Amino acid sequence: MALPLLPSQLRNLLEDLERLPGVGPKSAQRIAFYLLRKSPDTLKKFADDLQELRGIQRCRVCGMLTEREECQLCRDPQRDHGVLCVVESPLDVLAIERTREYHGRYHVLGGVLSPLDHVGPEDLTIASLAKRVRTEHPREVILALNPSTEGETTTLYLKQLLADTGVTVSRLAQGLPTGAALEFADDLTITRALAGRQTIEKR
Repeated sequence: MALPLLPSQLRNLLEDLERLPGVGPKSAQRIAFYLLRKSPDTLKKFADDLQELRGIQRCRVCGMLTEREECQLCRDPQRDHGVLCVVESPLDVLAIERTREYHGRYHVLGGVLSPLDHVGPEDLTIASLAKRVRTEHPREVILALNPSTEGETTTLYLKQLLADTGVTVSRLAQGLPTGAALEFADDLTITRALAGRQTIEKR
């Protein structure tokens, strides 16, 4: 498509859309022209919804997304405070919640350790995780990280970090295919992985 022929507003939108993950030039064009066919009211609502994203913050306890200081899961008195599930991102929380098999609490790291990308412990919520374990005294911490090289590195790091806390540290069973992201796993796979989680032996 000869982009110079397009109005500047549309070109700007295409550039913005192409910055989104997984959206290439052709996908950006399809989305932009789809929006062009929508009514002004629909576009205004869409724009308003985007503006509302500025009000979203991280839960001060677990790191989940919320519009309040504490997220809905942390405020829920029915959750089992004795089990803490450590995940990489809020998308992983949604994936596990879909199974309806886990009833504990969460801790969202905000990523995984990746020396090549210059992501160290100080870039994640690892310090607050260690503090939570020492103050909340859960009986079990489940390391539900994606089975990637970075995920495995982070799992080993957290295992060593929590070794002297006395808490049982487990990991998801190997029902998850190596290299796959938790957010893309089906509900049954996650359910089986949770049920078959393994205790990480202390050395």
